[in-house]
Amino acid sequence: MKPSISIRYFIPLLVVVPLALATITTAILAFYSGSQAVKSLIAELSQKSINSIEKHIDTYLQAPMVVNQLNLITIENDLIDLNDVPLLTRYFQNQVAAIDGLYYIYLGTERGDFIGVQQQPDGTQVLVIGNAAEADGRSVYQLDSAGVRAGKIRTLEAQYDVRQRPWYKRAIEIGEIGWSPIYIFGSTLELGMTSAIPVKSRGGDTIGVVGIDLGLKDLSNFLRSLEISPKGIAFIIDRAGNLVASSTDEQPFLDENGEKRRLPALESQEPVIRSTVQKLLDTELSLNQIQQPISSSFRLNREQQLLQVTPMESTGLDWLIVVVIPESDFMELIYNNLRFTMIIGLGVTVVAITLGGIASWWIIQPIDNLHAGAKAIKANSFSPEMLESTISRSDEMGELGQAFVEMAAIVQTREKNMSEELVELHRQQEQWRRASHKNQDPTVLFQELMERARQARKSG
Repeated sequence: MKPSISIRYFIPLLVVVPLALATITTAILAFYSGSQAVKSLIAELSQKSINSIEKHIDTYLQAPMVVNQLNLITIENDLIDLNDVPLLTRYFQNQVAAIDGLYYIYLGTERGDFIGVQQQPDGTQVLVIGNAAEADGRSVYQLDSAGVRAGKIRTLEAQYDVRQRPWYKRAIEIGEIGWSPIYIFGSTLELGMTSAIPVKSRGGDTIGVVGIDLGLKDLSNFLRSLEISPKGIAFIIDRAGNLVASSTDEQPFLDENGEKRRLPALESQEPVIRSTVQKLLDTELSLNQIQQPISSSFRLNREQQLLQVTPMESTGLDWLIVVVIPESDFMELIYNNLRFTMIIGLGVTVVAITLGGIASWWIIQPIDNLHAGAKAIKANSFSPEMLESTISRSDEMGELGQAFVEMAAIVQTREKNMSEELVELHRQQEQWRRASHKNQDPTVLFQELMERARQARKSG
């Protein structure tokens, strides 16, 4: 026997099932398309942030290089007397005051002399001066706005020989402008580097090296100012994996037993930075192998993180700019839309079930009445009042009910006529039987009986 389903349930299912499938399919397609759109948006936003960082770094690093070139031209063309300390002091002081980001400009000579002007956190300037032959080391003087010494503040380390400093030796070695490795400034305990350029006399002899310290704190401040995403971060690392700057509040160096050293990104307290660098090492084996922009992803605390890495080789530096954005920063809107779609779909489904139930009742009720009427006819207990609610309808079901009542009346009439004819036949049969006992011709009686039966059938 084939399985069947009642029309009472089939009609609502016929409405609800396609609607539910359409709602689910729509939600899935909306989620998928939204997810793809979010990934494209994050990639675009990451690239935009990286472009802004690159542009800012180029601008930030150009200032000390331009000033160094200017100082080189000024000194090598004898436009300033290096032996005139007050004049050289005012010259350096004006440069520090005029250019943002430059807070320490100095000159070291082949004689071991050192002179520099440094910007203090409170905006004032100090003069740092000394000579390798002096046992007392370098002296620090407060400067007024005119570049005049206002008094000695302190004395720095003794026996400071500028010719043995890494920035000085590197500039002499490469013979052109360049950047020192990143290190921690002893005077400010900030991360920075030195742009240094050798200065020569007209005869080609090395006079000394002009250096400009550039702090990297401003880079971190710039990264923090970027509007990436609610939980997105940006950071810069060098090829050795050490942190240069980041948009987090973490300092890019460690303090161990009074000694400060640079912070390897793998030792960062920020899980995103640590996990991102580990992902890059797992994928590329070495940071030195990253020569092209990379887009990738990884999971952290069950959240999908999308990262963009771009190598930056600008003005002699070789850094990696990294932007990491959690997918959840933008997927929350997709999830909200999905929930809204499902709620709307559920509401529409409930309405459809209700309407389907009403429609089913509207269709099934007259059918049930007709079914009950058919059983009543079979049981010879039919009454037109049983279909009164169906007959009162003005639609096709009402017409069908009216036809059913008329048909029932015909059937009842025929049933009555047949009963009457059967009674008559029984009576005539009994008459024939009695006639046979009185020697009447049974054949004649039988023929009469058959004729009456035929007449009864015709009239039925």
